[in-house]
Amino acid sequence: MKKIISILGISATFFFTGIANAEVKIGVIDVMSILQRMPQREAVGKALDKEFDAKIKSLQDVESKAKNASARLKKEGQTLSASEKSKLNKTISDFESKAKAFSNEYRKRESEEAEKLLAKIQEAVKDIVATEKYDLILKAEAALSASDSVDITEKVLEKVKN
Repeated sequence: MKKIISILGISATFFFTGIANAEVKIGVIDVMSILQRMPQREAVGKALDKEFDAKIKSLQDVESKAKNASARLKKEGQTLSASEKSKLNKTISDFESKAKAFSNEYRKRESEEAEKLLAKIQEAVKDIVATEKYDLILKAEAALSASDSVDITEKVLEKVKN
């Protein structure tokens, strides 16, 4: 019985020593840098501008009317009738609600497109992990310090450019 326990103990020692000596390959990636430098980002920006161009022009017209209404309220506020003030205030509040709705819609679409770009980055990282046998990939923001030798940002950027 003692022999079996000692053999198991020695086997466990060799097993854990092997794990401790195994080299762990770690990579660090700056996702924000990749997002800013991706060529697809510019195309997405242009597509969003094109998609929202008509709404932007319409909102600019409403903004102009709201500015005029605001200026008129400031200038003639004391002499205007209650119904006229109400009409001008409605013009201003209509603009504010349309601007808020536009902003929310634009941010939502921008977020959707950013998610697509992040998915491309994730796929590139998975491919690099598989081909180069990385054990761990960290975001640069999560690493307190990292040498350039573990930074795979440029590799990932090249992969998403293709």
